[in-house]
Amino acid sequence: MALNFRASDAGWMVLVGACTLVANGTPLGNDFSSTDILNALAYNVLQFGVPAVLLLRLADALVDAGRLPAWIAYPGVAAATVVSGIWVIAPALYPLLGKADWWTWENDFALASTTLIWHGLGVAVYVQMRFSRLAQARLATLQDAATQRERQLAATQLLALQARVDPAMLSERLAAIDAELLCEPWRAQQRLAALIELLRALQPHVEAQVSTLAREIAALRAYARLVSTDAQHTERLHLASLAEPPDWPLAPMVLLPLARPLLDEGTTLWSLSLHAGAGSAELRLQALGPDAERTRRAAGSVPVAELARRLRTVHGDAASLTLFTEDMPLFRLTWPAST
Repeated sequence: MALNFRASDAGWMVLVGACTLVANGTPLGNDFSSTDILNALAYNVLQFGVPAVLLLRLADALVDAGRLPAWIAYPGVAAATVVSGIWVIAPALYPLLGKADWWTWENDFALASTTLIWHGLGVAVYVQMRFSRLAQARLATLQDAATQRERQLAATQLLALQARVDPAMLSERLAAIDAELLCEPWRAQQRLAALIELLRALQPHVEAQVSTLAREIAALRAYARLVSTDAQHTERLHLASLAEPPDWPLAPMVLLPLARPLLDEGTTLWSLSLHAGAGSAELRLQALGPDAERTRRAAGSVPVAELARRLRTVHGDAASLTLFTEDMPLFRLTWPAST
């Protein structure tokens, strides 16, 4: 069991002692000098402020550890603070701070009765605020867990969707390979190898919950080879610094659907680069030309809003997909690299 003392506890001790002094009316109902008030404040801080804060921390630890119920621990704080402050701590302070000549045991009981009321009210407010904060923290934790489960479910659904190969695309590519087999069998074999690599990359691992940047780049590279002229190179797509992409989590069904209509356009050259920041990653898909107008039309055919929704569903609001078309089109895909 650990007692959570904070640097601010000393300030709370002074505040509790000052409030106790004012609540009991000591400086208000007597003709006290400034020296007497400081002496009374020192008494109240040491009598009531210090034990109240220390006992509250102890009660918090006992309640959190399940060793004592709250309905016993916190009322006990008020009672123990008053009893120890008046009949244990105060007598120990008499040699240091002095004792009023007129103070009697009757004054001890009068002080105990009023102080117990004020401390009981103060502890009740403290308990209400503490349990309210704890309830809010638990609610936030449950909400975060629910959000995380929703993101995992969305990523799993997208993985399943990605594994279902587009039959139109598959039929089209197989027809192209079949036609090439008659005139250029070697190139047809290369194109078939690229298609197999693409299909393999689109199949998720049996225990996968989300795709990775490396897996999505592998699928994109395979598709770029599949639609290239010689089925070996990715002449329409330059993968800058992405020879060995990291295994950062990345939502499936975003990167390939983004690049596919651009590569299918057939004439525009594109460059894909990775830029990493503090806890975030960014992919930039930049058009290199040659025809700016045709390139913008191709970029306009990309379902940016739908792809951005998929990205945010898996990675949260920190993820985004934006298209810039001032000059040559530029797609910027950002997401938290740690999620």
